[in-house]
Amino acid sequence: MWVLLRSLISKGRRNWRLLSFLALFLVGFGLLATILTVEATSQPKFCGSCHIMEPYYKSWLTSSHKDFACVECHIPPGIYSEIQKKTEAISMVASYFTGTYGTNPWAEVDDAACLQCHQRRLLAGKENYKGVIFDHEPHLSELRREKKLRCTSCHSQIVQGSHIAVETSTCFLCHFKDQASGKGTARCTLCHAVPEKVIEKGSLSFNHADVKRFDMQCQACHSHITSGEGTAPKQRCYVCHNDVTRLEKYDDHPALHRIHVSEHKVECLHCHTEILHGESAGPPKQNAGSCGVCHADGHSPQRDLYSGQGGKGVPERPSNMFLAGISCEGCHFVPRQKGADKIQSAGALACMACHGPRYAKMLDRWKGVLDERLALARRELTQAQGSLRAGCQALSDAEANLLLVERGHGVHNVDYALDVLAANHTLLNTALKQAGRSGLPGGDWERPAKQNECLRCHQGQETQSGSFDGKPFSHRPHVVGRKMDCLSCHRPHEQREPGEVVSMPAQECAPCHHTAAAKDQCSRCHAGITGKTLAFKGKKFSHQYHLEDEGLKCLDCHTLQERPGLKPKACADCHEDEGEDEE
Repeated sequence: MWVLLRSLISKGRRNWRLLSFLALFLVGFGLLATILTVEATSQPKFCGSCHIMEPYYKSWLTSSHKDFACVECHIPPGIYSEIQKKTEAISMVASYFTGTYGTNPWAEVDDAACLQCHQRRLLAGKENYKGVIFDHEPHLSELRREKKLRCTSCHSQIVQGSHIAVETSTCFLCHFKDQASGKGTARCTLCHAVPEKVIEKGSLSFNHADVKRFDMQCQACHSHITSGEGTAPKQRCYVCHNDVTRLEKYDDHPALHRIHVSEHKVECLHCHTEILHGESAGPPKQNAGSCGVCHADGHSPQRDLYSGQGGKGVPERPSNMFLAGISCEGCHFVPRQKGADKIQSAGALACMACHGPRYAKMLDRWKGVLDERLALARRELTQAQGSLRAGCQALSDAEANLLLVERGHGVHNVDYALDVLAANHTLLNTALKQAGRSGLPGGDWERPAKQNECLRCHQGQETQSGSFDGKPFSHRPHVVGRKMDCLSCHRPHEQREPGEVVSMPAQECAPCHHTAAAKDQCSRCHAGITGKTLAFKGKKFSHQYHLEDEGLKCLDCHTLQERPGLKPKACADCHEDEGEDEE
């Protein structure tokens, strides 16, 4: 072709038309080739043809951006950007064919490319993303912790199984690093609205509407929701850099963040260690919070009792409050002076702060029943010590159990504390029988059914006695003896009328009490009847005379009905002059 071109030039002006045509042809051919090349290299399939791009291509195919070509995001708007990126692409192709390419391709997405389609995000206001309140506008238009963020600061360019997705670990790092719990960017309500619903966790039920009503602090329950420091170890810098002058800027945090976050998209976790957030961040065994400074691991009866461990002869049984993640600070928040020190104490106020004024007497009831059982357990231990040899394992275990409940303060886990004390009775009785000695009486250690949920709060109620319908009443034969559920006689708190205690009329007791099996047990409910003189048909009637002096039985005169009545002609059997009027 060059020979032909020289020949044409040598012939002068005669062939200038042919020369012009050839030049135009070459230019047109070049333009057409360029256009076709640009079009071909702009197709996603071309990007995926390189094996090092395969994971990125596959993640794009399954992403929400699969209908948009790679170049629409990876090339910012404008002809200059188009030329620059195509030049870089040609360079990459040349590197690929010459074998000088790297296996870790680096590409960035400019905010301008994102905002071509997502400009409305800046104006949309707050939105709910997986339970988190989020607003794009302040994140992109304002400095966040003195850093200028980009779209890709939160939307990672490649996430396993996705493409341009929100990487929550980046959010956690930014919000929780070097922040006190519940303060600054770690404020709960910055991202989470207080849910106005009942939360069920294990056997614990909690109404979040009470959080606003009683002005409760989230940290009282959610105390271990983050873990990790988010540090940036210097050795991680060597993965990308080996220039000494660059490494000298390790402590220049503003410059490092400007270069890595604002000017270039470098994944935060390439430099920083991860911070976890959520239920998986803090294992339940860490619910002691800052109290662990004094009550060290393995040496705190309070911590052991709260977490339901350390008792001899009884399975582990963590407190419901412990399982719900409530830390020591959740109850110990009342300042109190103890000697020269100020401490955070707990009391009935802590119960009422979360559960309302109806819990005012709950703590005192717990303390009362624990004091009774501790005194009984101590008496039994003293009695057994006189019958068992010194050094007996049962004695050692029983003493350890007593110390656990006494020093750990049983109110930290009432269920478990009562289980531990009841286990003492079993341990000592077993040892006494093995030694051929008389056992200990066990009636006082009978417990209500474990599935009786009411007694998780109303501990000790089974020992309470009083009156009902003018007759003496005791909870023990009902709740302990017959293992009755409290809801057999009471309604749940939220269903009760003001002042209501028992939800049923007295006659509903009759189906259980007025039976043939109970015919000789009238005195259980009617014990005071013999001390009363009643008016009957204008005359005085004495139960004491008939029952004690004459030796009659209740059922000699009365029938077993919902409300006991007299038998027909009951009086006439003994009093002939009463026969006519008795009907």
